[in-house]
Amino acid sequence: MNPFKTGAIEAVYVIHARKFADRAAHMKRLLGRLEIPYEIIAPYDADMLDAATKNRFLSPANSHSDGENSCTLKHFEAWRRIAERNQRLVLILEDDVVVAENFIEELGEIVEEAQQLAPPYTIQIGCANNMYVPRKTLVPGKHLYLSGEVRATDAYLIGAETARRRLGWLDHNRIHLPPDHLCTFIDGQQKTPIYWSDPTLVEQGSMNGLFPSELDRRRKSRPLWYLKVRFWWQRLRKKYIYRLFR
Repeated sequence: MNPFKTGAIEAVYVIHARKFADRAAHMKRLLGRLEIPYEIIAPYDADMLDAATKNRFLSPANSHSDGENSCTLKHFEAWRRIAERNQRLVLILEDDVVVAENFIEELGEIVEEAQQLAPPYTIQIGCANNMYVPRKTLVPGKHLYLSGEVRATDAYLIGAETARRRLGWLDHNRIHLPPDHLCTFIDGQQKTPIYWSDPTLVEQGSMNGLFPSELDRRRKSRPLWYLKVRFWWQRLRKKYIYRLFR
């Protein structure tokens, strides 16, 4: 089942900064090959964050870079569109993602299982920094597992009700955390269920060595070969070795 052709996933939004032409080309190739239509979330680029925007949305305690805050605001813009259009289920991708070979098929099974869930909820389909469902928790044929945190904001499913909850938080608060930690914080406060998928279907190119990192200060100074080796070593440890004991 192709969830994009059946309408089970109503839209795909790509979080993108306009200055990264290589990432835009990457997403055009990737989603074009999969025949997935998408919409770019362009507002709130880092170099366009003026004082009024910062005063409106950012906490005085916010010490994150303009790039990190730009990414967070772009996610809020995606949620605004989902809520405004009352979309039942949407896929949000950041512009550096790499998808699994069987992405469409596996995502179709995840979406089919998600139809048994009552909104609000969000589903994490990426592995982020190689984060996986503990092996002892896995059930044959089951794809979705409750978690207490988001893996990252690189790839996730969300609908209008969860989007409205997050937007409602911003009506009364200002941003003080980067996007992944902020989603965990808001969803935890509002008791919105967070699910992790197994298998994971997406990697971040800024983690696996495809692209240089633009947000993580530690990875930003590292060469791509180092990021690639580090990512695959973490995968070996966390997906295979650690899971022997969890």
